[in-house]
Amino acid sequence: MREEIWMSSEIRRELVTLSARLAGRLTLPRLTRWNRDFLPLVSQMKVAVVRERLSICRDAKDDAYLSLAKAVSADFLVTGDKDLLSISAERLRTAGLDRVGIVTPREFLTRVGS
Repeated sequence: MREEIWMSSEIRRELVTLSARLAGRLTLPRLTRWNRDFLPLVSQMKVAVVRERLSICRDAKDDAYLSLAKAVSADFLVTGDKDLLSISAERLRTAGLDRVGIVTPREFLTRVGS
């Protein structure tokens, strides 16, 4: 399996604002870890054009991630977001996302073999 990390322009905008918000909320060691571990991944992300905007999640912001997963035919959507993790297989199937596994980072590493 070849792992690719994708984002859309909408998600890129969210990541930029998230980084700024975290700077005011995280302790210095946690912010340092965020900058060291996560930010380098952003430069490796591929940008996809999302043509279909899904609307199935309780939190409308999360629909951007589901729309991206569908646009790139993702195998996994890796998240710690409880709303995304709680979406039923039936709702995913109805939205055309039946092949997408929504998993935590730990589950992902277990499935793909760290």
